[in-house]
Amino acid sequence: MMKNNRLVRWSAGLLLAATIGAHGAHAQPAFGSGVAASSPAMIPAQTKREMRKADRLLAKQVRRELVRVKGLDSSRIVAVARGGQITLGGSVPEADQIGLAMEAAKHVSGVSEVTNSLNVKAPGQ
Repeated sequence: MMKNNRLVRWSAGLLLAATIGAHGAHAQPAFGSGVAASSPAMIPAQTKREMRKADRLLAKQVRRELVRVKGLDSSRIVAVARGGQITLGGSVPEADQIGLAMEAAKHVSGVSEVTNSLNVKAPGQ
């Protein structure tokens, strides 16, 4: 009988440990208790899809604007949008072209901020 009690307590402890490990030892906050409504877990899938679509469209508009700038070789520039913020990456052949690209991106409707991640590399490098 003593062995059965130990086995039952050991099994119950193991089950409890597995349950806590699977669900975490911390209580989950209730809705509206400090979790920001804009956290990724709270945004419906349709809204996320719409946000990604808007980001792709904005990045495309920025790339179109970069192609139109005279004196700018935009063939190796990548534009990434996220919620109105644009990051320009890739490379340009001359340092003065970075400023041209930044100014062009800032003037696209819907752009709130432009981050420069461009490098200067001569053609063929």
